[in-house]
Amino acid sequence: MGTFLELLGAIGQLFLSFTKEVNEEEIEKNITYLKRYEWFNDYLSNNKYQALIEKNTDVRYVIGKCNVTKMKKHKYRLFVQKRINRELLKGEKQESSFPSI
Repeated sequence: MGTFLELLGAIGQLFLSFTKEVNEEEIEKNITYLKRYEWFNDYLSNNKYQALIEKNTDVRYVIGKCNVTKMKKHKYRLFVQKRINRELLKGEKQESSFPSI
């Protein structure tokens, strides 16, 4: 049983090593890069979305996780756009579910 748990732990560490941690510096660098695209600037011109981009941890995580070197590929750019849009919509929905004081 102990060997099985060790094996499971090793597999878990292997998968965790492939996940990308993001930091504020990366997020800000990616935001600067994404400003090259009209669709991202449209989000920034919307006050609600701009606030989510600046403060929502889930939205910021998605932005920080995107690979800007792959952004040259149209398919990847669409993928990132959809992921950011999905997180913005989720964040907007969460914000509207809080009662006003």
